[in-house]
Amino acid sequence: MSPRRAVKLVPWFLIGFVLVAAVNSCGIIPAGAHSSLEHSSVFLVSVALSAIGLSTNVAALRKAGARPLILGAVLWTTVATASLGLQALTGTL
Repeated sequence: MSPRRAVKLVPWFLIGFVLVAAVNSCGIIPAGAHSSLEHSSVFLVSVALSAIGLSTNVAALRKAGARPLILGAVLWTTVATASLGLQALTGTL
């Protein structure tokens, strides 16, 4: 796979998230801005999830059958279990 094709596979918002996390970790973003940025991030995630939900083609979802929903449930359970397990191991739960 060419590097150009690999770059196209990475969503732009993921790159932005990593960059902002790095900037925050370096202490460039002042502590006073964290509260307003947190509220903005919750709003933007809500808008993004709403857009995904509103663009869902229910007829196509029904036609696909139960397998995609089962896969989603298995992945959700796996991620939730791994996240809770990691939090329990690090003592942040």
